[in-house]
Amino acid sequence: MSWPESGAPVQVVRGARNSVNNRFLPHHLLETEAVLCVDDDAHLRHDEIVFAFRVWREHRDQIVGFPGRYHAWDLNYNNGFLYNSNYSCELSMVLTGAAFIHRYYLWSYWRLLPAAIREYVDEYMNCEDIAMNFLVSHITRKPPVKVTSRWTFRCPGCPVTLSADQTHFHERHKCIQFFSQVMGYTPLVSTQYRADSVLFKTRIPHDKQKCFKFI
Repeated sequence: MSWPESGAPVQVVRGARNSVNNRFLPHHLLETEAVLCVDDDAHLRHDEIVFAFRVWREHRDQIVGFPGRYHAWDLNYNNGFLYNSNYSCELSMVLTGAAFIHRYYLWSYWRLLPAAIREYVDEYMNCEDIAMNFLVSHITRKPPVKVTSRWTFRCPGCPVTLSADQTHFHERHKCIQFFSQVMGYTPLVSTQYRADSVLFKTRIPHDKQKCFKFI
């Protein structure tokens, strides 16, 4: 396998152990404030990445990215919050499978986030993205910023990923419950704000137009 010519240096770092927490290790190789986190099954165009970075420069203390999710209160689930990926006007999380975050939060993930949360992520190989959203909202008291119309990511030619497992999704309900218990509250903040560019000429389905107001 050969790397395509990118015009930029590429460094491959082998983790000391298999852990999804590794994606937030504050490597000394990272010299920029902005860090783009991307899953191997996420497809992003160059113009989308550039636009997201421009939005991040205006919201440096928030997570700025593409796949939005939200937490919803459910009286039938021990009176707690549930993880939800259905299309909604609101969101309270932007998954780090395709998002910009400030380098500071990589350090914070290992220094400020309770160790019990990282250990839970290791045990279930899940929810590191939810943990990062908990951390950033806890520090900033702000919601993340979603850009463009992308809601989910699919890669037909890619191997089966962890997120494709149905139990993986149900475990995310438990993650929100456990993280809230450890932190003493649920710091996630809901928002209906979304940053988009008229240059993308996004076609919004009729039943979703109620979520957006064009000025």
